[in-house]
Amino acid sequence: MKNRKTWQIIIFVVMCVGLNLGGKFFTAWLQLPLWADSFGTALGAYVMGPVCGAIIGVTGNLAYCVVNHLSAVYSMTSIAIGLIIGIGARRHWFDQFYGFMKAASLAVVTALVVSVPLNFMFTSGYTGDIWGDGVIEYLSDKGVPFVLCCILGQLALEFVDKVLTIAAVYLAILLQRAGRGKKRMQAQKAGAVGTAMILCLAFGLSSFTMSIKAAGAGESSGEGAAPTSGYNDYVQSVYSSNNGLPCGEANAIVQTNDGVLWIGTYAGLYRYNGREFRWIDNYESVKNVNCLYVDEEGRLWIGTNDNGLSIVIREEVVNVLNQDSGLPSDSVRSIVRSSDGYYYIGTTSSMQVLVMNNGLKAVDTFEDIHYADSITADNNGHVAAVTNDGELFLITNGVIKGALTRPEGDDQFNCCTFAPDGTLMVGSSTNKIYNYDISDDAFKAYPARDCSGVEGINNLTYLDDGTMFISTDTGVAFVDGNGYHVLNTNDFDNSIDSMLHDYQGNLWFTSSRLGLLRLAKSPFRDIYGSIGMERDVVNTIVYWQNCYYIGTDDGLDAVDKTCHRQVENALTKELEGRRIRCMYVDENDHIWICTYGSGLIEYSPKEEKWAYNSENGSFGNKARIVGGLSDGTIIAAGDTGISYIRDHKVVNTIRHEDGLTNATILTLKELKDGTILAGTDGDGIAVIKDGKVTDCLTRDNGLSSEVILRMVKDPKTEGMFVVTSNSLCYMEPDGSIRVLDKFPYFNNYDIWVKDEDTLFVMSSAGI
Repeated sequence: MKNRKTWQIIIFVVMCVGLNLGGKFFTAWLQLPLWADSFGTALGAYVMGPVCGAIIGVTGNLAYCVVNHLSAVYSMTSIAIGLIIGIGARRHWFDQFYGFMKAASLAVVTALVVSVPLNFMFTSGYTGDIWGDGVIEYLSDKGVPFVLCCILGQLALEFVDKVLTIAAVYLAILLQRAGRGKKRMQAQKAGAVGTAMILCLAFGLSSFTMSIKAAGAGESSGEGAAPTSGYNDYVQSVYSSNNGLPCGEANAIVQTNDGVLWIGTYAGLYRYNGREFRWIDNYESVKNVNCLYVDEEGRLWIGTNDNGLSIVIREEVVNVLNQDSGLPSDSVRSIVRSSDGYYYIGTTSSMQVLVMNNGLKAVDTFEDIHYADSITADNNGHVAAVTNDGELFLITNGVIKGALTRPEGDDQFNCCTFAPDGTLMVGSSTNKIYNYDISDDAFKAYPARDCSGVEGINNLTYLDDGTMFISTDTGVAFVDGNGYHVLNTNDFDNSIDSMLHDYQGNLWFTSSRLGLLRLAKSPFRDIYGSIGMERDVVNTIVYWQNCYYIGTDDGLDAVDKTCHRQVENALTKELEGRRIRCMYVDENDHIWICTYGSGLIEYSPKEEKWAYNSENGSFGNKARIVGGLSDGTIIAAGDTGISYIRDHKVVNTIRHEDGLTNATILTLKELKDGTILAGTDGDGIAVIKDGKVTDCLTRDNGLSSEVILRMVKDPKTEGMFVVTSNSLCYMEPDGSIRVLDKFPYFNNYDIWVKDEDTLFVMSSAGI
């Protein structure tokens, strides 16, 4: 570079910075398990020295702050990489393979030493990369200490990233030297062999990281639980006799090509257009429905319980087939079309084969197949049927090729479907799914799957992505790429007979006892429902020690950082059954918990405990609210006063006899000058200075009510919004109060500040 012109040097530096940014954006886009933001730093350090390399690294980090402001913090890692490569180049490390190995090892260790403490300072120990965080979550679920998990998660990324980066620089050096030196072949061989070894090792760890991350997604919640992003996150809606389905049950559901859903019930056929259910009472041949089927042409086939088979085109009945016209029975139980174009109709008498050729014609009848409750067809001319007495039949090109009855005790076949790979999947009356290869027109058994947590399999349905849903007498389960999971359907867990995945991505399940369940995608997630925790009234939530702690009327619940697994520890067990009103985490990472009956309790991360109640001078045993003041003092209140706590001691308590007209405190707020405003349950706002009550603001001061629910600071000024029991008020910085009488609602609860100009008011009428 000493022989280069200034503009050439500038272009080289810009190119190096661009390589850093380009690598970073590329890996973020593809979500690769590495950073790829150090190649420009390493190249610049080798060519121009350690200082220039460090400057290039810092410049790239600062530029990336536009996307992630924490990028500036990790400039320290880039500086370290630049210095290592630059110094290594000056000492001729890259003249031999051993030197390259030494530089790579130092880069990995340095990046690890610098990054892990920064992770704990800014991201609770996590790497900020989905692969590194996946390793952390996986190892954490296996019981590995969290600090070690964070180190290994960062190591998995840094090893791959730094080794690949320095290997690329080393390879470039070898190729450049090989082009000029006499020992070209030797250099190329050494470079190829050495670099290949390192790249294989790096990519091996990369693959290991990916597998760990994938395993963490499937195994972190344990067998039978939901994956990291699963159907348990969907919003559930039940339609029964209370809201749309007067009969309160459903037997079948399908969707026609126009997007309309059709629901078959014993009370007839219903049409759902996305907004409302409409009873179809103008089909004379359809009074009740056993099964529904939509063929490739979009025709709706309706199997009734006592009027045979009806075919609907454009919502008009065009064909009716019953016992008088040749159908073996008027009670139709199942319908399917095979790949050869024939329709197989299972009735309570026998199975009939129909063809649609200038009308509907019967071409064959299988007298041996009685009461076929479930029929399925693949793309190779195979049809399988299960009868109500548990017998399984295989039909190929219109000929019965085999029959099978499962002989294991009381277990029998209940339903069947073909998997995408052609395997015949057969659900049983217990909780087993039997697998058969029928490619040779015979039943070749594979190992069966046990479906724990459910019983009585009624239906198996595959989605386009290969996920298999299992509808049973006791609930729903599914099998995806992460294994087997039980879907939490809450109280909708009885006699689930069929399932549909509509074109909008919603899941529908029918129950002959409970009606219809819809699961719809949502940006919101029901934590209790998705994990399967028992629901309770939630009063307060805090994040502490890598868990979310949830205070309820019946104790303390906890879930992990990803909200996919319930956490039980000594704290949750100790507070079981106690009503928790409020929680707060102070600057020393101690958690403060207000209990209604046991007072205020403080816990440290080391499980140390301090209690504040009527026995040690606090306001009493009914704690309602707790928070921290600007000087580090903890202030807490309940039904009998306010207490100040410092260094684990109650230093002051204000009660009724100390001037607190109403000792039941609902909200506390500290002003800029240290004044405390205490909102009471019926006597306005108590003004407290230096630990003493100096004033009380009531209706006489402009309040609309003396029941103060919340006080929220104005983000623009030193004013205060006051939520009372009957309106909103505003306290000016000078202390004067006025009612916001233009606000359209009265029963308000709280205010959330989005920014200086936007506030959300929570009320009984909504937001």
